[in-house]
Amino acid sequence: MPLDDGFPSFYEYALARRCIGCGAEPGLPCNAPRKHDDIAGRNRIRAEVGRPPVELDPLHLLHAVRVDAGGRHRDRDIAAAPWPEDREPGRRYDTLDKLAGDG
Repeated sequence: MPLDDGFPSFYEYALARRCIGCGAEPGLPCNAPRKHDDIAGRNRIRAEVGRPPVELDPLHLLHAVRVDAGGRHRDRDIAAAPWPEDREPGRRYDTLDKLAGDG
């Protein structure tokens, strides 16, 4: 269930930086073949017994270190933002767009 707190999703934060687990560049999903194989195996079994395929949050296909780093980044943005009642409508308080200049 996505949060509606005015900040980008955990997935967007996780994708904002390079993955130290597989080296995936910012904006690209992780190269995690075991995770993909596990889901494919589950879906094969589910198809055999007539069940619909598993639909996962895309976070499940990223490396845990990348998701953790994205969560810490999001937490820092939320902590640095003004209290919700003091925020200006339409103004961004996240720092994801500033990462493009990090190099």
